[in-house]
Amino acid sequence: MEKLVRFTSCWKAFFLVLFAFLMSCSGTREVASGPNDRGYYKNHLQSQEVRDDIKKGFRSVVRIQNNVIYRTYQFYIDDLPRRSELEGVALESVAAQTYLEDQSTAGTAIVLSEFRGKFAMLTAAHTVFYPDTVWHYHSSSNNQQGRLVEAVSVRESVNYILLNDKGVIKLDLVTYDSNRDLAVMTNVEAREDLMTPLSLSIGESDELEWGDIVYALGYPKGAQMVTMGTASRSDHPTRSILIDASFNRGFSGGALFAVRNDGSGLEFIGVVTSALGESETYLAPVASRREAYDPDVPYTGEIFVKTAPRINYGITNAVDSKEVKEFLRENEEQLNNYGVVLPRR
Repeated sequence: MEKLVRFTSCWKAFFLVLFAFLMSCSGTREVASGPNDRGYYKNHLQSQEVRDDIKKGFRSVVRIQNNVIYRTYQFYIDDLPRRSELEGVALESVAAQTYLEDQSTAGTAIVLSEFRGKFAMLTAAHTVFYPDTVWHYHSSSNNQQGRLVEAVSVRESVNYILLNDKGVIKLDLVTYDSNRDLAVMTNVEAREDLMTPLSLSIGESDELEWGDIVYALGYPKGAQMVTMGTASRSDHPTRSILIDASFNRGFSGGALFAVRNDGSGLEFIGVVTSALGESETYLAPVASRREAYDPDVPYTGEIFVKTAPRINYGITNAVDSKEVKEFLRENEEQLNNYGVVLPRR
């Protein structure tokens, strides 16, 4: 009987402990939240102001698409001309063959201002600048005028467009600076309701310190995205901000915002322009062969040496707002000639 009493007491104690554990698990659990966060989920800073400012920023961050057509004149490989011999010559009269090349690219732009239906859109120069003429030299030549020319590509047309809920908007390239990698575009047809100018303040990039939090807004691969990173300072003469955020094609020209430490939200601090990269050379089969390759059967077709860029993800360059202001100031007269007027801020 004594053993039975002890056994019953042990089971009672076990169930009491189990009941207390279950009650503690099913009880209400409080989670600390930021004082101004009204969202269902948490952003990194637990700030509703940051969340709202990202939405405001995206109203002025747009995707641009570009298409350029070049006519390429290729010369006889055993009788290549020098560049000096081609000056003033009708290329079609000396070319071995000619063909058209169609190139399409996409990028991101920031709508800075609007005046009488003309908008100023800031982007990266390398996404929108296409030279009138591209010279393709033979690798064995040295000095520029005396170098042997394999081919010459002449630009025949270039088109810039922006797609939004207003439809297809044709754009013009107003001015660019290849050293800074900045450019300004505007809409061809004046219309006041096409876009929304940036409403967030332009910050002082000199105040950005190592380790500060930044957000980049853009259209990598055509997808509207926001990415967050940590700022580093660079000694590059124009691209003085490095961020560890991910970068993909199409993000060039994206807006960079820094978080104010007084809780007031985001300020425009620069333009995301490029990622660090390197060229990769590899052997590739002839492009005309589309069939699948059997790894068990040796390939016997033609092989070509090709070069392709490779992006080092997580090392992204940005031009700071100080350089942006200087670029706009230097080109103010040209902007005004296009009817583009920038805000005084």
